[in-house]
Amino acid sequence: MKANYLSKRESSEILTRLKTLKWGEALQKIRIKKNILRIEEEDIVLYKISKLLSCERGRVVFPTLHEEYNQEILTLLPSLIVDMGAVPHIAKGADVMRPGIRKFEGEFRRGDLVAVRDEKNLKAIALALTLEDLEKCREMKRGKVAENIHHVNDRIWKLVQKIKHLLDRD
Repeated sequence: MKANYLSKRESSEILTRLKTLKWGEALQKIRIKKNILRIEEEDIVLYKISKLLSCERGRVVFPTLHEEYNQEILTLLPSLIVDMGAVPHIAKGADVMRPGIRKFEGEFRRGDLVAVRDEKNLKAIALALTLEDLEKCREMKRGKVAENIHHVNDRIWKLVQKIKHLLDRD
């Protein structure tokens, strides 16, 4: 594992890149300190920006599921509310299938990032990239709706748990 603070130029580049993302608009509301912490482990890169914790994996950048860092952003994301029968499968990395979805919240287009929430507690259990636009998803009776890219207890989740002491120093 490698951890370092970004230079001003690198910080500016990552902030510009994040602000172009649909969920990156939430960064406008956060008072950003200039020192951004980058933590790398294998194919995972974490960025600690003020109180926000984002992850880059395979050219996809997304907030982590840890609410203590990203609650504001997670609440702004469109959501797929899934039934409790789908929860254990999604929490183990399964993609989101149409029969398990109880409700759609917010607007999204194909390729957008969405939070996957359980219907009982409305807690985000995964982040996924949609495979179709909202209207097409509503019309579907079966099939895959979203690709799971981050879920509770995956490698990203466990890495954040492992380095919490480092993240909470700021």
